[in-house]
Amino acid sequence: MPGRRVTLKDIARHLGLSLPTVSRALADHPDISEATKARVRESAQAMHYIPNFRARYLRAKNSRLLALILPEMNSYFFPSLITGSSKVAQDNDYSLIVFQSDNSVVQEQRLLEYCTHLSVDGVLLALSAETTDLSHLTMLYDCEIPVVLLDNTIDTTKYSTVTIDDQDVGRDAAAYLLDRGHRRIVGVFGDQRQRISAMRLRGFRQAHAERGIKIADSQIARISSTEPLETAVDRALDTHRDTTAVFAMTDETLMRSHYTLMRRGLRVPDDVSLLAISDGLAPALLHPNVTHYRHSGTEVGERTAHILIGLIAHRSDAMMDVRIRTTLVEHGSVRTLT
Repeated sequence: MPGRRVTLKDIARHLGLSLPTVSRALADHPDISEATKARVRESAQAMHYIPNFRARYLRAKNSRLLALILPEMNSYFFPSLITGSSKVAQDNDYSLIVFQSDNSVVQEQRLLEYCTHLSVDGVLLALSAETTDLSHLTMLYDCEIPVVLLDNTIDTTKYSTVTIDDQDVGRDAAAYLLDRGHRRIVGVFGDQRQRISAMRLRGFRQAHAERGIKIADSQIARISSTEPLETAVDRALDTHRDTTAVFAMTDETLMRSHYTLMRRGLRVPDDVSLLAISDGLAPALLHPNVTHYRHSGTEVGERTAHILIGLIAHRSDAMMDVRIRTTLVEHGSVRTLT
């Protein structure tokens, strides 16, 4: 059985000091001499003292904790988003805890409730694919816990959001290919229950419509729960043998599209051009490097955390709709057709 947890009283008794003196010494209070602080720290370390953060939170009425809730954990975009959020949190003396909702609105609601039990100071939330309204955020609002929505959001005039303009970047990507002579483009998209997927597809269709070019539903490959994405891409390419370009809306769809093209023996860009929306890491790992519209997860994480910490500091419920600019990064994966 483990021994009893060492308390401040134990340290005070061991050193013959008062409890307030020990507490202030560990808090680096200016009224305590450096010699006393050193003695207290040495004893605390030797006695394996672990601070009682729960009691500290109750006294200070803040936890210095931020929660980040993501729909899933994968190798794309989210790691850099976590890194950006965590850096800003640490720079401002906060700790970041990360949860996964498994793209379930029920689990998302449970995690939000858990955040209220943890007394987090604020929440960063990327919505699940199943989330269609924000009524479950009321529990945070009632507890005066600010929340900022990021990446996958829905329209709101109550909560701050940080996104890119998903429809515009989908339109820009399709226009980039169309204006280089590609008339048959297979578009590879994520779960259409997610707003980012639906909006990027809308922009993809918009670019075709603006140029008077018809696009068939069979040109669209989507992530679904019924079949692998690679199967959907294969079907689109089999249906449209005249395909000259593939557009992938994320790093995940890029990697899986690239795999499918390589398996079919198609060369990029000689046989099929390839374009993506990406945080830039995956395109650099493929040959040739893939032309992409850069969507920085790090920047999204940093901007969202800064906004949340500002809302906490000013006890504000102001609503901000922040759109982060994407930039075109041209490599060697797109061929201009004559």
